[in-house]
Amino acid sequence: MNFGFLIATMCTAAILGLAPNTVFFAQVPILTIDLNLSAAQVGVIGGAYYAGYVLSVPLLVGLTDHLSAKHIYLGSACVGSLATLGFGLLASSASSASFFHGLMGVGLAGTYMPGLKLLTNRLEASNRHRAVGFYTVSYAVGISLSFVLVGQLAKLVSWQEIFYVTAMMSILGGILVGFAIPSEHRVEAPSVRLAQGFVAVLENKIVLSRSLAYAAHNFELFGLWSWIVAFLVFAYRLRPDDRFQIDPTIVAACITLLFVPASLAGNEIASKLGSRRWILIVMFVSAGIAFIFGFLPMGVPSSVLILVALLYGVTVAAESSVLTASVISVADSRLQGTTMAVYSVIGFAGSFASPLIFGLVLQIAGDRSVLGWGTAFAVMGLGALLGALSILLLEKNR
Repeated sequence: MNFGFLIATMCTAAILGLAPNTVFFAQVPILTIDLNLSAAQVGVIGGAYYAGYVLSVPLLVGLTDHLSAKHIYLGSACVGSLATLGFGLLASSASSASFFHGLMGVGLAGTYMPGLKLLTNRLEASNRHRAVGFYTVSYAVGISLSFVLVGQLAKLVSWQEIFYVTAMMSILGGILVGFAIPSEHRVEAPSVRLAQGFVAVLENKIVLSRSLAYAAHNFELFGLWSWIVAFLVFAYRLRPDDRFQIDPTIVAACITLLFVPASLAGNEIASKLGSRRWILIVMFVSAGIAFIFGFLPMGVPSSVLILVALLYGVTVAAESSVLTASVISVADSRLQGTTMAVYSVIGFAGSFASPLIFGLVLQIAGDRSVLGWGTAFAVMGLGALLGALSILLLEKNR
């Protein structure tokens, strides 16, 4: 297939499929009241999305070595869309919201990495590195546009109706893949069984170290993306007379959109410095910002807070595509799907833990105090340091 058409189709489908991604997180201030949620319950509901992802991704992505990635993609897109509709129709408490949010995560598990495999399977080896870069940043574009969409729809309709609209967009993404991307030829059975494949992949120290670093990266990234709207609402209330207070959903959209240039530029820089060195630099810088970010409302105006938030958005994103591309480059061609499954399940364990731990820390330290928010963001920084440590320990001979 034509490289440009394939990339454009899969990236567009990914962006449409991610429309529901931020509906819960962007409306935390409203849903906290409507569903009577504590900070810890908000964290549980947020974490349920990534728990659904982590629990289902080993099977769904690992099966792409055995079954058609397109069929897995389409089935998962249906699950995610129905779960989004279910959230809007039936969620009335923390438990029901967690259930539907978890199913939405299952939908992501069966579309994100299987979509990447669906893409790379149809490309020559020379084009795969570029394709990974484009596909990875489409994730951030989708989340950024989701923040903007939710923020604007919230001015016009109820939060339930926002779930309905974004579910329809997710369905459109599945339809696009269904009609525009031809099915694969018969999938060749790999020479090792699924369980044996996972063991073989975990024995690769580079895959293991980068997967752990990806978990740390996601821990910090999704901590920021999940809580930035609520954090800015809190910070703005401390300075009610400050005129430079941009809509929190717009700031969140800008932060996630910065993922695109940061990730692409990081890929280019890493090609010159080396992926290991670049990942370590980014993680140490990002951790440093995390340690101060949550405490800033105590002493800086909103304009400075927003600028630092944007800078933080760059640093938490700059190693993302480097991590993914480096794992794919060392993957056994017979076990590419299994390698991506291991990478995803370890990596998104960080995504699952992040909003949950952030919410627990915030509730314990005080969600109405700068100390509480500062402590929660500092914990995100500790996660980044652990990611750097995993690379230093597991790749110490490189």
